[in-house]
Amino acid sequence: MMWGLVCKSSKQSFSIVDKIYPMLDDVMLEKKVAAHLSQPGYSIKEIGEKADKVVIIGGDGTILMAMRYTTKPVFTINTGSVGFLTEVEAHDAVESMKKVLEGEYFIEERMKIKTLLNGERLSDATNEVTIHVSYIGKILSMVLSVNKMVTEEIDGDGIIIATPTGSTSYAFSAGGPIVDPSLRAFIVAPIAPFRHISSPLVIPADKQLYVRVKGNKKAKIIIDGNREALISKKDEVVLSVSDKKSAFIRLEENFYRKVHETLSFKAKRPDNGENMGD
Repeated sequence: MMWGLVCKSSKQSFSIVDKIYPMLDDVMLEKKVAAHLSQPGYSIKEIGEKADKVVIIGGDGTILMAMRYTTKPVFTINTGSVGFLTEVEAHDAVESMKKVLEGEYFIEERMKIKTLLNGERLSDATNEVTIHVSYIGKILSMVLSVNKMVTEEIDGDGIIIATPTGSTSYAFSAGGPIVDPSLRAFIVAPIAPFRHISSPLVIPADKQLYVRVKGNKKAKIIIDGNREALISKKDEVVLSVSDKKSAFIRLEENFYRKVHETLSFKAKRPDNGENMGD
């Protein structure tokens, strides 16, 4: 069993590395981790290709960045602020890692979004694909079609097309619904729609979604918050379910507990001085 070890560059994350690393027999260290331990290091892409499973220490942003390069099962330890995608908190890292190494876990697979820009495949999205106006303060006009049938014409800041995994992230902030990640669906959430005449949609995942920009304004297509490209009215974006899936190592079914603890009005937000989603 070859493990990969990836972490956010922070004091707390490296303190967890110091505890987890000795527990793993065969391990590929991401370059920041390797530098901390004075060991040989690998790129996240190399780890994604060669490791059998990956431990990710950080927040949701670290997880999404790593999952760009791997479809292998990931075990996630939270050292960010919210950490909705993470499995365990930092104080439970060692005991939880022991359970994983003893085989006391299951694999939860979740859908990803495949994105074609003018026929060229971009990186798959674990959370969401966002199409956003390039210039702040300008209204972007778009047409959303489902199976080539015009469904919504949207004027606003943009549109989010999320997986159920991403329904608790940016799409939720834009007024989209929370969707159980065991379901296969697209969540479409307009961003600041003009006069609020556009509504969020939940669309079965066996459909194809088409997005076109109207007018002469430039827009950005952004995947999971960290990969982007410019698009204009001459471009066509086609979204469908990817043939690849994200895979999480889980110790328990905890989605609804996470919803209550993280997203409810009574939820307490950790104050550790780090940015949300790091």
